[in-house]
Order: sequence, then C-alpha cells, then structure tokens
Amino acid sequence: MDKTAASAYIYAKVCGMLSKSYIGERANKLFSAKSLNELWGLLFSEEVPAIPETLLAKQIEKVAEKKFISEYIKLISCYSKPSQILLNLLRFYDYENIKEIGAALCFKEEKMPEIIDIGSFSEINYKAWPDIAKMTENSAFSWYNKIPSIHEQQANDIRLDQQYVFELGKSIRSLPSAERKIALTLFREEYILKNIVWAMRLRVYYGMEKEDILPRLAYASESHDVDDEIAGSAIKILEYPIDSYSEWADWRYKDLLNPNEEGVVWNLDPRWVESEARKLDNRIAEKMFHRYPDSVAVLICFFKIKSHELDCIRSMTESLRMNIERGE
Repeated sequence: MDKTAASAYIYAKVCGMLSKSYIGERANKLFSAKSLNELWGLLFSEEVPAIPETLLAKQIEKVAEKKFISEYIKLISCYSKPSQILLNLLRFYDYENIKEIGAALCFKEEKMPEIIDIGSFSEINYKAWPDIAKMTENSAFSWYNKIPSIHEQQANDIRLDQQYVFELGKSIRSLPSAERKIALTLFREEYILKNIVWAMRLRVYYGMEKEDILPRLAYASESHDVDDEIAGSAIKILEYPIDSYSEWADWRYKDLLNPNEEGVVWNLDPRWVESEARKLDNRIAEKMFHRYPDSVAVLICFFKIKSHELDCIRSMTESLRMNIERGE
C-alpha cells in the first residue's frame, strides 16, 4: 500500500482494535475478574489451558504480549517502508532480550532464556546462542560481544537503556517537521517521567547519592546536566528530601506524589509515582491518537496504549495469583 492508503487503513483498523481493548471504562471489566480463569475468558477466545494457577498467570501475560506484538507487526507491515520510529518501538524487545541473554550467560546458564519474538524485525541472530559475539554481529548491539561479569552486566543494561533512548531520539529527529513535533510531544513527557521514577527508586530503595544516580539516567543530549530536556527534571529532585512532603509543594509533578495524611509520617513512594506517571502518559496517548489520524502518532499511541493495557493485565494476574484485594 502507498503511505496515504496505508495510513487510512491503519487508523480505521486501530480504532476497531482499541474499541475492544481493556482501556478507559472497559478496564473496569478487567479489574472485576474474580479468578485467573475468568480473566483468561475475558482476554482470549481459546479454552483455558489445564495448568497450575501460577503457570496460568504467566501464560496469560505471555499470550497477551504475543498477541499485541503480532497485531503491531501486522500494522507496520502495511507500510512498504515503515518510519524508523515505528521500527524502533518494536525493537524495544530486542533490547530487553539482550539484557536477558547477557544475564543468562553471566550466570552460566546452558539454556537460552525465553525471548520475545519480533520475527524478521529483530537484529539479533538467536540461532548463534550461546556465542554472544555472533548473536549481536552486524547489529546495533555489536559492542555487546563478550560474556559479562555481574558488574559489567549491570553496566551493559544501563548502556542498553541509554542507547535505546538515543536511537528513539535520532529516529524522531529524522521525521518530517510536522510529525517530528507530534512525536516529541508523545515521547518527551514519557522519558521525563521515567527518569524521575528511576531516580526516585535509586534513592529510596538503594540509598544512592546524586553522583551515583547521574550516570544511570537517560539523556537527550551529551551535556548530561540539569538543562537536559528529559533528564533535567529528575536531576532537580535529587536534592529534595524523601521524607518531607512540604518540600515538594512547588514541584511541577506534585500531583503524582503519594498523598500526605495529616498526622502521619510521609515518605516518598516511587511505586505510587510510577503508577500515576503511567496513567498520565496513557492519557496523553489517548488524547493524541484521534488528533493526528494521518501521522505516525496513530501507531505510536497504539503501542503506548496497548503497552499500558499489558501493564494492567500483569497487575491483575499478580493480584489474582496472590489474592490481593482490587483496591491494593
């Protein structure tokens, strides 16, 4: 299909898909499921597999993710030459797979870990396992060419995250002017929030100081300072106390913070902030989806919205498996 026809077809197709997805008001059906069997029935037409509950929880997550990836691949395949930004979104899974492979080799595992298959769009030669150099040869990961030690593996994961953000930025800058502005709007806020949550986690859970956190953030430029457009907001809060709500009163994203109850000791909760940040990012994607039906925004928003749906499915499978109340 030529680009105009493909865009029209994709927009119509995605509208139909999202109308059946468990987002917005329909998400309440997802969170009303009383058992993993009921959740399976909501999500899939196939019969519930006769496996233990723990395995069923993982199977639901796996099948939901596989279905989403398959749908996305079919959609971008409508273009004779998809925009690089759309390919880079899919190759997020290559980055996650390399992390898993690096960890498996680091711990001397003989069997290749389960990978997320993106078919012909993958740059990794999985058949070359366990030769990491051959697996990554002639790919964006060619620098990852030896089995890492534990410390190297952690450093490699950070480098992979930063590389992914850099590649996304490069593909956004290569878009035509109008689409570039749209894509920047969709991704800038997402990575500002991801950096903020990551910085909070490193401070609260690992007790890291500013100088240890800075190299672990994702940056839009090589300046790596407070003026960076996606890391700057995270750098600023590295000086904020994590046990004093009042000190955050003028923070731009204060609405994402866990509530402060009078008479109760407040401590920053990165999990709460992450949950609220994901909701905010999803609301932005839902608004942008219909606003630009003839642009890359359609598939970018589809990817973001369906990724959020997957997060909700994972939350639900875990809560059902562990008998956690819906409110929690």
